[in-house]
Amino acid sequence: MSDRPDPSPAQALLDRIREDALVTRRDYLRILVTVSGGLLVGTVAVAAGIFRRRDVDPGTERFVARGLEPGRAVAFRYPTEDDPAIAIRLSDGVLVGYSAVCTHLSCAVLWRAEHGSLECPCHDGVFDPRDGDALAGPPPRPLPRIVLEERGDEIYAIGTTEGGTRAAS
Repeated sequence: MSDRPDPSPAQALLDRIREDALVTRRDYLRILVTVSGGLLVGTVAVAAGIFRRRDVDPGTERFVARGLEPGRAVAFRYPTEDDPAIAIRLSDGVLVGYSAVCTHLSCAVLWRAEHGSLECPCHDGVFDPRDGDALAGPPPRPLPRIVLEERGDEIYAIGTTEGGTRAAS
């Protein structure tokens, strides 16, 4: 027989938990440093623009509409069939095009001729039709612009702009 007294049930439970520990403090620190390093590398990659949404082949163009009257808008898809877009002929005759996806939570953006603005009904976002800037609501940035070209009375989407630079032509 042993001279050691039987451990209390609480002490026995603590001893069993210590023995079952799968991660030591050193392993925990190693995991923490690895995950932090991965997050840092990912953040730098995103900031450097390595992960882009998708590229549009240069020269990709798509027919949008024929004879768009002032104050009217037409929906189309650009740069792919999965990307809703909108072309608007403003009351002064200027032609503009934007992604029809709100920069807040990706709801649909609609042309409201009676207000002369682009609006997102999900969270009351409002965009300026002249430059796509967010005027009201939660959208954090302007709408991505689509470069439109008129050829006679036909309108074509010929590229997009990102941060004021032309992404495709």
